[in-house]
Amino acid sequence: MAPRPPGRPRPAAPPPPRPPTRAADPLPPLADQEYTLVARCARGLVRRTFQDLQRRLPALRDYTAEQWERTAEDLAQIVDFLAAALYVDDADVFTGFLTWTAEVLTTRGVPAHVVPPALDLLEGQLRDFPRARRLIADGREALGPFVRGRPASAP
Repeated sequence: MAPRPPGRPRPAAPPPPRPPTRAADPLPPLADQEYTLVARCARGLVRRTFQDLQRRLPALRDYTAEQWERTAEDLAQIVDFLAAALYVDDADVFTGFLTWTAEVLTTRGVPAHVVPPALDLLEGQLRDFPRARRLIADGREALGPFVRGRPASAP
């Protein structure tokens, strides 16, 4: 090695090696896989809820094609927002959406009391999903002002 010229500073030591990069820890709400499973099964959840809702609420059989389409869209959005609430672990995401939906339905002339039976049917399909069931219970409670005094199975 050649000698250092006089007056020249000694080079700085190299930085210490970085620790190996590792994958980020999973988000706590994703640790139980409820989000993943609900999101993956969303189409089937919607289809089954839609079919069971027709049996539970005979008045739905008289819906027009457009009303059927809107009902299917509403159910799909309910499942999507349930999955989103599971993902971020925030009940307000789901309850806020449900109360907004109840307002929209009321504006369309559709009584909001048709939503709790859909939640009941969805909850029945999610027996092994405690966080999803808790969110659905919170959603049902949030709908209270929209459905008070109306039986859940009324058309």
